[in-house]
Amino acid sequence: MATPVGICNAALSEIAADPINSIDERSSSAFYCKMHYDGVIAELLTWTDWDWAIRRVTLAAQTNDRKGEWLYRYGRPSDMADAIRVLPSIDQQVESLPVVGPYPFPAWDALGRLPFAVASGSIYTNVASAILEYQVNAVDPAVIDSLTARAASLELASRLAMPLKKSRTLKGDMVKLAEVARQRAIAESENRAPRRTVDYVSDAEYARMGLMSDGL
Repeated sequence: MATPVGICNAALSEIAADPINSIDERSSSAFYCKMHYDGVIAELLTWTDWDWAIRRVTLAAQTNDRKGEWLYRYGRPSDMADAIRVLPSIDQQVESLPVVGPYPFPAWDALGRLPFAVASGSIYTNVASAILEYQVNAVDPAVIDSLTARAASLELASRLAMPLKKSRTLKGDMVKLAEVARQRAIAESENRAPRRTVDYVSDAEYARMGLMSDGL
């Protein structure tokens, strides 16, 4: 289970710096860890759609100021780092789905993801009572998987090498290791939840899924 101190100490060990007991203690190691830790985690959350950082929420409606472009305007969740997709409201979602077969899953992705735009702190879409699937901008480190925690520690190590060790060579080595770890963590996450291509669905199949009548 990852912790801020654990990620920091893993980073410090990579550059042979003194470990810490607390990120708030009075030491050079803790000072620079605290300076860079939050930034590393914030950037990590932008690397891919991590399965452990995805949330869903029914969006709060706002007055639509782009009626020529979109039917609805919603407020952006305060903890959103990146919007992934808009989903139909609960009452528009189908209640019966085949277990297997030549159908897209989720069913509402049959013709591609529902269009939306993020602008000026709002989310625009043509979906009434829309649900947003999004990635949060902060997480409890305990939910971060081991490969991603490793990537975070190496990324942090690359930022600690200069202030703690005054070594550009060490920094360069850490940057390379961090990049490899980052790509490995991203690949593992995307393998757990692969992005599926949209399959062709005939009008008859689409209607049987109950979507044509909903106008989706």
